[in-house]
Amino acid sequence: MVSEQSLLQAIRKKELEMNVQIEQARSDAAVLIEDAKKEAEAIIGRSIDEGEEEGRNYFEKEIEVINKDIADIRNWRREEEITIRTKWEKNVPKAVDTIIEHVGAGS
Repeated sequence: MVSEQSLLQAIRKKELEMNVQIEQARSDAAVLIEDAKKEAEAIIGRSIDEGEEEGRNYFEKEIEVINKDIADIRNWRREEEITIRTKWEKNVPKAVDTIIEHVGAGS
């Protein structure tokens, strides 16, 4: 019986050693998982920051293009206004003469 009991004790001792190793492996795995979660959060955070920066850069470039288009349209409008005003002012004396002629003819 002694050998059977020492065999059982040896098995029990080995089971305890294996349980310690299993718990250590679980603990190590938990640390690895936590580190991976932190690294993933950091990567996501950096990605969000980079995405926001790229979005701002794109937005600013598009605003510059729009502002240039607005300036071009304003310049074109001013040029058109000057052209129309020049034509109008050129025709004012003729229009005045025509009005005077019609008003005078009606008297």
